[in-house]
Amino acid sequence: MRHLRVRRPVLFLAALWFVLYRDHTGLVRVGLLAALLHECGHVAAWLALTKSLPVLRFSLRGIGLDASAALLTRGETFLLALAGPLTNLVLCAAVLGWMQLSASYWGYFFAAANLATGLFNLLPLGELDGRRMLQCLLP
Repeated sequence: MRHLRVRRPVLFLAALWFVLYRDHTGLVRVGLLAALLHECGHVAAWLALTKSLPVLRFSLRGIGLDASAALLTRGETFLLALAGPLTNLVLCAAVLGWMQLSASYWGYFFAAANLATGLFNLLPLGELDGRRMLQCLLP
């Protein structure tokens, strides 16, 4: 199996350091964890579909998979785009279910961050997953 490759992480990592340095509430960390888990959903789908590790792109706009190297069908591209938001929405539901037994502000913050990340990425705009999913559904 090949190693995970990362492209252009310097500006992204500098911005990430600054944001984490200035985050005194911890809420940015919860949001970043939701975004990381979102991308883990995409990576898991990529591994299931291609049996290889993807190339990750880091930019000030976010993290993304470089899917140009693989030839995926429209159905596979749809599943790949759906994997990230679905991961967030399943995590949100699981944490809210867990919060019925053991309430915690951080649990609710984590559920809200996952809900916001999942729903935001379903918007059919720009490079978001919703646009890729819509492109796969249209003729």
